[in-house]
Amino acid sequence: MKQEKNKEIKEKSEKKFISLLSDTTFKHFFKIEDYKEFFNTIIKPYTNMDISEFRLYDTEFNSGNEKRDYRLDILLESDKCDLIILIEMNQFPSNEIMYRNRLFVYTALARSLNSGEKIKKKKVIQINFNKEKHPYVSKASYSVMDINTHKEIKDFKIHEVYLENYKGIRYNGDNKEETYLSLFTATSYEELREIAGDDKEALKIVDELERLGLDDKFGLAYDNEIMQKKMINTARNWGYDDGKEAGIAEGKAEGLEEGKNQEKLSIAKNLLKDGIPIDVVSRNTGLSEEELNKLNN
Repeated sequence: MKQEKNKEIKEKSEKKFISLLSDTTFKHFFKIEDYKEFFNTIIKPYTNMDISEFRLYDTEFNSGNEKRDYRLDILLESDKCDLIILIEMNQFPSNEIMYRNRLFVYTALARSLNSGEKIKKKKVIQINFNKEKHPYVSKASYSVMDINTHKEIKDFKIHEVYLENYKGIRYNGDNKEETYLSLFTATSYEELREIAGDDKEALKIVDELERLGLDDKFGLAYDNEIMQKKMINTARNWGYDDGKEAGIAEGKAEGLEEGKNQEKLSIAKNLLKDGIPIDVVSRNTGLSEEELNKLNN
């Protein structure tokens, strides 16, 4: 009995919290048939189609930005209909990210033109799950209208979901969609279980998240994704590219190199504060674990 209790305490202390608001997590769940009802509940309202008709397209295409490796999060396709679904998990929303997401819609439309005897164009739906709160609405939908004819261009539609507007919602037996969106806002397994209540599909998600929290291999992939997003977001907030271009223009190569090193150290420091493991930070920043230990102290 004592050994089982010690094992439970050890597992609890070693368990990493895995958030649903990650494309690594989303892809893991989407590939398992057991969780399709969960995705049907949060995606079907925008597609009016059963999500089991779609498959996950793993080969992500690049946005075309040569300075940074921007890629879309999730792309779903089906052979049974002329529709592409783009899903973005925006943990660090910004104007630049929203602009980038729009570009993905246009890129997907362009790539949907198949060569052959006939050109077959697919429609595109983009769903953005944003970790932010909107002062007036929980959801918003956008389309494009021709300024001359005032007719809607029906090739694509963009849906925004403001997840923080669902924070605090708990399952009451009649609010599955709102409950599932609330799960994205949780920051602990205890909160996840409070939100899920006695909903079987939600509890299955929570059970698997807890299992993934003990899976070192999954945890590594999860940490890498979060760290990369934080590095990109930090560099964007600092306006690093502008400083870099100014440095080159002035010919201050030595100062530029020093600036790069300082940027790398500052990013590493922020990641360590957020609990990202030292070995993961080291592998992705190029800083040694010795340097990071000193920085951490």
